[in-house]
Amino acid sequence: MRSIWAWLCVVLIPITAQAATLSGFVTDQSNGESLPFANIALKGTPLGAVSNDNGYYAINNIPAGTYTMVVTYIGYATYRDSLTLQATENRRFDFSLAPKTLQAEVTIIEADRYREERLAQPSFLSLKAVTLKDLPALGEADLLRSLQLLPGIQAASDISSGLYVRGGGPDQTKILLDQIPLYNPSHAFGFFSTFNPDAIKDLSLYKSAYPAKYGGNLGAVLDVTNRDGNRNNVQATGGISVIAARTTLEGPVRNGSWMISGRRTYLEPLLNAIRTDSNNIPSYYFYDLNAKINQDLSPSDKLVVSGYFGRDDLNFDLDTGSFVKIRWGNTAVTGKWTHIFSPTLFGNFLVAGSEYVSRTSLSFFETPFSFRNSVRDLTIKGDLDYFASSNHALTMGFLGTRYDFSFQQNFNQQETLDLKLKPYLLSFYGQDQWQALPTTTVRLGLRGNRFSEQGGLDLEPRIAVSHSLSENVRMKLGGGLYHQYLQLITTEGFSGGDFWFPLDSTVTPGQAWQSVLGVAWSPTEQYQLSVETYLSRLNNLVVFDGNQSEDGEASQSDDLFITEGSGYATGMEFFLQRRTGALTGWIGYTLGWTRRRFSELNQGRSFHPKYDRRHDVSFVAKYKTGRWTFGSNYVYGTGQAFTPASARYALRSPATGILPRDDFILPGGRNTARLLAYHRMDLNITRDLNIFGLRSQFYLQIFNLYSRRNEWFIQYDTNNPNTEPEVVKMLPVIPTIGLNFKF
Repeated sequence: MRSIWAWLCVVLIPITAQAATLSGFVTDQSNGESLPFANIALKGTPLGAVSNDNGYYAINNIPAGTYTMVVTYIGYATYRDSLTLQATENRRFDFSLAPKTLQAEVTIIEADRYREERLAQPSFLSLKAVTLKDLPALGEADLLRSLQLLPGIQAASDISSGLYVRGGGPDQTKILLDQIPLYNPSHAFGFFSTFNPDAIKDLSLYKSAYPAKYGGNLGAVLDVTNRDGNRNNVQATGGISVIAARTTLEGPVRNGSWMISGRRTYLEPLLNAIRTDSNNIPSYYFYDLNAKINQDLSPSDKLVVSGYFGRDDLNFDLDTGSFVKIRWGNTAVTGKWTHIFSPTLFGNFLVAGSEYVSRTSLSFFETPFSFRNSVRDLTIKGDLDYFASSNHALTMGFLGTRYDFSFQQNFNQQETLDLKLKPYLLSFYGQDQWQALPTTTVRLGLRGNRFSEQGGLDLEPRIAVSHSLSENVRMKLGGGLYHQYLQLITTEGFSGGDFWFPLDSTVTPGQAWQSVLGVAWSPTEQYQLSVETYLSRLNNLVVFDGNQSEDGEASQSDDLFITEGSGYATGMEFFLQRRTGALTGWIGYTLGWTRRRFSELNQGRSFHPKYDRRHDVSFVAKYKTGRWTFGSNYVYGTGQAFTPASARYALRSPATGILPRDDFILPGGRNTARLLAYHRMDLNITRDLNIFGLRSQFYLQIFNLYSRRNEWFIQYDTNNPNTEPEVVKMLPVIPTIGLNFKF
């Protein structure tokens, strides 16, 4: 044995001593933006790397010699260059990739951002920002509504931007902007999301079994990154629609860049024009502002400061002494420092604060009612990427968040509810992405969470495996344990005015075991077919119980929620893409089952949640010819579940023997009936123009082309027991025109 170790030392030490290291950044040649997840390889060798979230890569233990470097990234021309490395050399080599023309390649969806053998993550999708403007929309190009066209993702209604991913509610999907959570990312009660498409660089969606660097929710993760700004030229982009106007400015500054992007509705003049003394027209507006500045302090140091500010404001005067006032919005500010400690060790450190505030004031016949919900957090976060070798990429990090929650409720100038809580969350994680075999990548991770209201330490193991069955066929599997400590109270009908609560010591946090198995087949660069099965088992679920808080004595979580729920979500997804060429798009199909069980609901029997949908189909197509672009999508889904009425009754007064005017509805089994199937087609037509030397684009969008009035919910008139139930319909056909510009 000693002789073997001695031989290994004789062999390995000289190799290590003579090894070189290659590192640097991968950027976009047109604007200097970093390109995360680019593939860098030394041709003819097993040596290579994948750039991290900041576009940084490192390859070590390279023997001295001459190599051909190949750098690839979807949507960009392949970079090739020859270089010679000396023994023990640490070479800094930065790459700038040239974007391909739209005629050469139009990528709508990247189901595999890494493209090569490096990715172990199943259930991962990436959407380019440019795609958002080419998809049909309701008035404005919108990120969240575009994601609702993907398999496994649903919407509650035509006016909801909430994401229901693989049988989970909107609170089970964490939404991040520049690594900071947004608690209610919606405008206009869900008509639009808070994400301005002009400000977005890219986004990543993990539908389940996400890696260890994310935590705090039971379902999915949407990670959105804003643009850094153009490092080469001052540039302006914007657009005007019938609803809002938006403008984005960006440009270089010293050794960095800046970007500012704003959007605002201009509905007030229209509403004021049609408002008279005889009608009740509300006053409404929303705005959002994104800003970012980054500066290279040295070749190894970079500082980034970014911010988001958004508000919605509705005022509706009904009659004398009656009104509705609703205001909500998000604020987030982030400071990030990146540092290269060594060619193979990259650090990313962040300090951030965010706030979500929702205020609702109502008055009917001079009887006021109001409630206010606020969530503030302060976060310190750090991540380290260590490129140990071509076979091992280690990632580790920590997160500390201090929360400040409050909820006040007032009825007729009397305080009926006042909840305040200031918990903290401490997390750490470690992960190793290991190239176990030339055809197999394994990622092992572990995350630990301590939530102050719960005590103890929640450990969350994670695993993902990617194995190449052949040159064009890849199998992926993944799984892990997840916990959730914050709970959303929502109407599920529209987004806006939602409330967040932390779970205190009286309620056990939700828990989910997730598993995914899938196969992806890419016969050519143009086509890809993926099939995935998923299963999520959930425990310790909670649901809001308004009856328990009516007495105004609620002071803790078990007063507000029905607890100790369980359930599961399982299904299969099919996703066929045409990724390049003049005609691009996809076909998606989801077959899914979702169940919930609470001992206090539905007589303890399991039931389908409202958003359970057995079949979900989407067709998306985009065709570009010359200056014209045509886009269309079609969606079909099983009707939403609802609780039918089993009987109507009235209670006779024992004193007078008189029946009241109002009757009562006796509900049947929870969500045992279904609305009619949902289906809709949208259309988008754009024309590239040159107006006074400005590159412009005119567009026509038609939402719900054949004006299908899909069913939304059922309501009953309790004042008239003889009337039939009324089916409330969703939106009719809505055309929209607009103009985008760039100079």
